[in-house]
Amino acid sequence: MTDNLYYLLTVLPSLPATAGEPMPADDVLAAIHEEKDERLVFLADLLAAENEIERCGLHYFVMNARDFQPHLSESLPEAFVEAFMSFSASKEHDWLDNVYAAWFELLIATGRRTGSGLLQQWAEWEYSLRTWLRLDRLKNAGRGSSDSETLLPAFMKDFSEQPDNAHLVEAYRSFSEPLKAEKFLDQARIDYLRKSAMQFSFSLDELIAYLLELRIHNRYLRLNPDKGRKILEEVTTL
Repeated sequence: MTDNLYYLLTVLPSLPATAGEPMPADDVLAAIHEEKDERLVFLADLLAAENEIERCGLHYFVMNARDFQPHLSESLPEAFVEAFMSFSASKEHDWLDNVYAAWFELLIATGRRTGSGLLQQWAEWEYSLRTWLRLDRLKNAGRGSSDSETLLPAFMKDFSEQPDNAHLVEAYRSFSEPLKAEKFLDQARIDYLRKSAMQFSFSLDELIAYLLELRIHNRYLRLNPDKGRKILEEVTTL
C-alpha cells in the first residue's frame, strides 16, 4: 500500500488554506477508486456516507421530499445501512442521533481494523465536540445536565475520558454571526487534523487526514446561505 499511497498523495490536489473555501471531492474520490484497493475504497465510501446523511436531512426532513432515495455504497455494513434506512419511520432528531452514532462507531471500528490511530482519535474528538455543542444548547434551553446521559452512545459512555472541547464551544458562542461561528469551528477541525497527521509521511493516516479535511471544504461547495444554517445546525446536533 505504501507505493500506492505515495503516488496517490502526490497527485491529489492541494487543500484550501482555510475553512470556508469550497473544494469539490469528486475527482479525489474517483482517484481513490482507481487505485482498486478495497481498504481505500471502503474508507472513501464510509466518509461519503456523511454526505448522504446530510442529503437525507435536507431533502426528506427539511424539504419534505418523501420520495428521497439515498445512495449508499454496497460495501457499508448491514448494521449501518439499517440505521440509515430507518429515516422513513423515525422522527428527525431521533434519526440523526442514531445514524450519526452508528457512523462514528463505524469510523472508530474501522480505525482499529486498519491500524489508523488518527481515525479513531479524530472520531472521538469530533463526537466530543458535537456533544459539547449539544450540552451547551440544552443548558441554554434550561434542561439539566442529566440530559447528557441520553446523548452518548455505548461506545462513548465514559465522557470524562473524551476530549474536552468546552473551550471551543465557549469561543463559538462569542460570535454574533452564525456563519462566522461555523467557520471558526471548521478551522479548529482543520487545525486539529493538520497537527495530527505527519505531512509527507505518505501513510494511511496522512490520506485519512486529507479526506477528513476535504469533507469540510466540500460541504461549503454544497451549501447555500439559505439552507446552510439549517444543515450546519443539524450536523452539529448529530
